[in-house]
Order: sequence, then C-alpha cells, then structure tokens
Amino acid sequence: MDKSTVGGLGGGWVLIAIAIILGGVGFGPYVDVPSVVIVIGGTIAVTAAQFEASDLKRIMPALKIAFNEVKVEPLPELVEKIVFYATEIKKHGVMQIEQKVIQETNPFFREAFQLLVDGTKPDVLQPLMELKLEHMEKRHSTMISIFGNIGGTAGAMGMIGTLVGLVAMLANLSDPAAVGPAMAVALLTTLYGALTGTLFAGITESKLSQKHSKEATACEVIIQGATMIAAEESIGNIKMQLNAILVDVSE
Repeated sequence: MDKSTVGGLGGGWVLIAIAIILGGVGFGPYVDVPSVVIVIGGTIAVTAAQFEASDLKRIMPALKIAFNEVKVEPLPELVEKIVFYATEIKKHGVMQIEQKVIQETNPFFREAFQLLVDGTKPDVLQPLMELKLEHMEKRHSTMISIFGNIGGTAGAMGMIGTLVGLVAMLANLSDPAAVGPAMAVALLTTLYGALTGTLFAGITESKLSQKHSKEATACEVIIQGATMIAAEESIGNIKMQLNAILVDVSE
C-alpha cells in the first residue's frame, strides 16, 4: 500500500469521526439514507452517463494504482542503465544486450530497446515509441478526468440535495415533525458531497496525476536514450543530454 495515500486518507476520515464524537450527538444524526441516495447514487449515475463503459471498467484498476506503491525506477538509476547499455553496444555490438533486454521488467523500456536490438533506425524508433507514449497518456488522462468529474459531481449532487431538502422543509413549515428530516437532507447532502469529493475523489485524482507524471517522464528519458543510441551518438553526449532532462525535472 502507498503509505502516504492510506495515511492521509485514513487520517482525514478519523479526524472527521473525532469531530463528530466530540460534538456529543454520536453518529446517528449524521446518517441519512435519502442524502446517500442523492449524492452517491446521483454521482454514480452521472459518471456512468459521462464516460464510455470501457473506461468505467478501468476504475477499480486505477484505484489499485492510486492506493498501492507503484515501483518506478528512479530517474538517475534509469539514466545509468541506459548509459550502461550504450557502452555495451559500443564495445561489443547490439546483440550483446539482447538477453538483458528480454529480462527487463519495464515493458516500455523493453520494447524500446528491443527495437534497438532489431536494428530499427532512429527516425523510425522515436515516432513509434512517442506514439506508444501518447496512447498511454490518453488512457491515463481519461482515468484522471473520471475522478476529477466524480469530485465535481459529488459536490454538485450535494448542492442539489440541499435544495431538495430546503424545498421539502419550506413546504412543511406548518408541520414541525417534517422540518427536522427535511433539514437533515439539506445539510447532510452537502456534507456527503464535500467528503466524497475531497476525501476520496480528490485524493485519488491527485495520486493518479502524480504517478502518471513520473511514468511519463521516465518514458521520455527512455525514448531519448534509445534514439540517441540508435543514432550512434557518443556516450558522453548521451549522458549529458539525459542528465539535462533530470535537471529540468528537479527544478
């Protein structure tokens, strides 16, 4: 599990629970079925209408990525590995790295360097891998936008529920027994919408965005390195250009 994500998410919900307990009324008044139906049910319905079924099927895998540690090779180590491969090719030829490439666990790295082993020219290798990166970015951006929409929709459904509750309350001002439940719907839907948007969808969207950024940068380094090796650039030039990317990322 991603400790920072789980810790932050769990901490947020625990603080809310503590605040409710300290309020002295317990959890009972904070549970309202109509509010849950409006916020959760409405959010699910709107999200299902906004996106394709094929994208919605990837929500659970995306949640696993957001809440679990994703092993991404640190960029300095990735650069060192690329320089190592470039040195091996310079000394012994491209076939020297074939077995090592097959054993690579990063599929993007493996595919790029397999193209090198196959003798692919740089003007072919670079567009191919950039196209692969573009498709990956589209997939990731779709999932990030889904959770962004969930957060916004939950907040909107909370406001809708508030209006529904206020209308019911105003329509029953002459009946004191009906005012309380209507006011509960009005207030709790806003609370549920804010909690869903902030302590679930917002955190998930942010984590997916950060992990995508790291993966995309690593892919750019791989493309740049493989292309320069295919173009038979000098080891010094390869190292210098890849380290320049690391400087840009760290700034």
